[in-house]
Amino acid sequence: MPPEQKDRHYLGHRRRLKKKLVDNPGSLEDYEILELLLGYALPRRDTKPLAKAVLKEFGSLRGALAASRSDLENIPGIGKGISTFWILWQEFWARSEQADLPEKVLLNTPEKVVRLARSRINFLRREEFWIILVDNKNRLISFERVSEGIVDQAAVYPRVIIARALALEAGGIILAHNHPGGDPQPSKQDIELTKKVQQIAAELNLRILDHVIVAEDNYFSFQDQAII
Repeated sequence: MPPEQKDRHYLGHRRRLKKKLVDNPGSLEDYEILELLLGYALPRRDTKPLAKAVLKEFGSLRGALAASRSDLENIPGIGKGISTFWILWQEFWARSEQADLPEKVLLNTPEKVVRLARSRINFLRREEFWIILVDNKNRLISFERVSEGIVDQAAVYPRVIIARALALEAGGIILAHNHPGGDPQPSKQDIELTKKVQQIAAELNLRILDHVIVAEDNYFSFQDQAII
């Protein structure tokens, strides 16, 4: 097939996909959704093979959404343009999840904390450790990443957490991290880390309010289980 006909072929296919999207969004296959998304980053390229490669690598749209920049760029055909687009997509999703959380939201239940944590770390393929800093009335000041690790481990330094809380004049700290394997139960290391942070925080009159572990549709709250 001559190059110009090949170009017309995938452009025609994309137009048909868009019509299918408008007429009945639910009828699209997962790879077709991804194909259209990739088409906005690569408008002059057939993105169907790339969409299928991404789904094969990450298993699902959820897995693809959580993919890191480095993991994406290991797939042939994906460069910095696509991986940058992915960061935008991830940030859009995270902010949409947080959209109706008001500024200085009161984080006074594990459920509210879990919702905030899930917006950033629920579907990640690698473990990340975040802290939620609140004021003396438990209103949100900041939600930020402390560390990221390999699949089942993140290097977290308690003094880094405490230093950040002091820098922002926080009154309390909520610890949050994800378990990519799907089991939210805390490890021995999770419990030891929590106790160590508590010990340092107590010396500085900082409150450790909870440690939440999210794992897909499940979560574990140290506060709920009376560990904190």
